[in-house]
Amino acid sequence: MLSPADFIPAAEHTGLIHAIDHMVLRKAIAQVAEIYQAGFQVNFSINLSAHAFNDPELLPILKAELALHQMEPACVMFEITETAALEDLPGARGLMVEIKELGCGFVLDDFGVGFSSFYYLRELPVDVVKIDGSFIRNLSENSDDLILVNALCSVARGFGKKITAEFVESAEILSLIEKMDIDYAQGYYIGKPAPASQFLMK
Repeated sequence: MLSPADFIPAAEHTGLIHAIDHMVLRKAIAQVAEIYQAGFQVNFSINLSAHAFNDPELLPILKAELALHQMEPACVMFEITETAALEDLPGARGLMVEIKELGCGFVLDDFGVGFSSFYYLRELPVDVVKIDGSFIRNLSENSDDLILVNALCSVARGFGKKITAEFVESAEILSLIEKMDIDYAQGYYIGKPAPASQFLMK
């Protein structure tokens, strides 16, 4: 099985990345619609490539898929990284505003890692910031990480954003982020990645 790191660069180089974005969008919405029909109320996130922000077809496809599956836009979140928005900030912001007008939300991923974290927090209409796992994974053992995560949380809350901690892989780390009133947790301690079919069997 190929990992995304093996084929995404080739897709970007050949111009196939938009087709991959479209496929991911369609399949994700269809899959979550199936989960909703089974009686589970969930929110889900879709990762956007760096090229999604200059794709004129993305918004029409999103509208069509939400209508087709009768999905509430509020349950759909899009994850972006600093590098995804970096090349065309006005274009990224414009597309995000249009998508948010539908009712969808945005997550700023890898928060705290790049030099531009705070700039994007100010300039992009994100709803949630996801603190990079490099600050979380050793939280129970590293006092410096604890200081940094507290500082990142303070900044994010100052801008009115909710916060996700990723790489939550132990009870100790979960306890620490609960004490910091972090809104969401993601990691193997919470649950390992699994196919939707396995989720529906629970």
